Amino acid sequence: MPKKLEEISRAELDELVQAADDSKWKQVYHVQPPFGFLGAPTGFNYVNGIYHLFYEWSPDSDSTVTPDSKYIYHATSKDLVTFQNEGVKVRPDSLYDAENIFGGSLSKVFNEVSFFYTGERLKSDELLTTQLGGYMNTDGKVKKYTSPLIRNLPPGYTEYFRNPYVTVIDREVIMLLGTMNREEFGRVVIYRGPSVEELRFDGELDTGYKVFGHLWEQPEFFNLDTDSVLIFNARGLDKFDTNFWNIYQSGYMIGDFERRRNYFIHDDFYEFDGGFDFYRPATTVDEDGNRVLIAWMAAEESGYPSRVDRTVNVMTIPRVLTIDGDRIRQLPHPNLEKLRGEAITAEGYFKEYPTKLTAFYGEVYELIIDIIENNASILHIYLRKNSRHETKLIYDSEQRLLTLDRTFSGEEIENVDGLVRSIKLDEALQNMRIYVDQSSIEVFINDGKYTMTSRIFPSDNATGLEMVTEFGDCRVQLTQYPLQSGQRCE
Repeated sequence: MPKKLEEISRAELDELVQAADDSKWKQVYHVQPPFGFLGAPTGFNYVNGIYHLFYEWSPDSDSTVTPDSKYIYHATSKDLVTFQNEGVKVRPDSLYDAENIFGGSLSKVFNEVSFFYTGERLKSDELLTTQLGGYMNTDGKVKKYTSPLIRNLPPGYTEYFRNPYVTVIDREVIMLLGTMNREEFGRVVIYRGPSVEELRFDGELDTGYKVFGHLWEQPEFFNLDTDSVLIFNARGLDKFDTNFWNIYQSGYMIGDFERRRNYFIHDDFYEFDGGFDFYRPATTVDEDGNRVLIAWMAAEESGYPSRVDRTVNVMTIPRVLTIDGDRIRQLPHPNLEKLRGEAITAEGYFKEYPTKLTAFYGEVYELIIDIIENNASILHIYLRKNSRHETKLIYDSEQRLLTLDRTFSGEEIENVDGLVRSIKLDEALQNMRIYVDQSSIEVFINDGKYTMTSRIFPSDNATGLEMVTEFGDCRVQLTQYPLQSGQRCE
């Protein structure tokens, strides 16, 4: 039985921190806690010059799924590059959250920085769910509201309703909740009111999607450019072609929101990411007015080998979102350029025999690949390579198919459906911007039109970079920056 945080001695805590710190897979520039299980973001907001990130956390790092007893952890940053651990801010210590905590949102509601989350408690062997909240003062301390904001949903929905997202539009407080109806199809419901203490049920968000997954989690709504965007995370989608291959899906719709009728007319639902490990994103607006996303670099039921080192999961790098037609582009936040060391550049042709790029070897770097001319049928790129391990990017020019293959990426990751992920491009491959850390890879394709995010767990000396083609050659320009410690939380 895993211990709760309050049951762990100071000496045990020191041992856990040391084990995580000594891990060969500890990230250099990604957000992660000192030890334990990092869960999904539960709030992300820029307030008075400080970025606040709340996320689910548990001292139990042995789990292959999200632990049953969680806390909400707090990290802050002035620039989205260097984060400071602020510790646990919400504990399961009240009548309404004694069994478990699920994430929600961090919002500026009028003049207060408020947080919202889901709590579970047992009553007569029945697990009851309520929506809870509180506020954070200027010292970063949090205080819970004494009573639940939402005790239950009206008839027609199951007991699964959680992840409250709160925003203010025209002085009206609006809460979105993810749930499923009695037919077990995913839905978003809406509450409204003049304050967070006076919310009333106002029906479903009408998306037109009546049969699309069995549970929708962590909804979020915002305006981007001249469009409205709805984010939600759908469970139970069926695979087709190269879509929806992960256990749970994170995606978005772009359209127009008719607020008074709760009607959202939109384009298709698109996945945010085509890799293995991306779930439950959260967004905020940065100091320059950009919409910025950060996400859980995890697949909820996967078992990662780093748990032997008492540390599981990290966050993605922060990404700037822009609208391009019916799609969202994601690009690394420009502040991440502060991490760059001196650039290494090269330009040339790659042909049908492997080329070892020894000057580009490394474990932690940003790599930019610009395709100048491509006459090859297939292009292979090998990252974090040695005699045993390699992470492959394979581009099929005829099919415009880009594949991420982690068959031999390192230590096995448990409970994953397959060893490859693929995306079909609407146009030829033009460029890639790749962020590599000790145990992850994030690929931004064609100026961020597509992304692929994945954990990898290679051996210490897997530092190689190679390129090779099939049936023709490919001329590329390479730029690599070694990356320094920045987002590592101490």
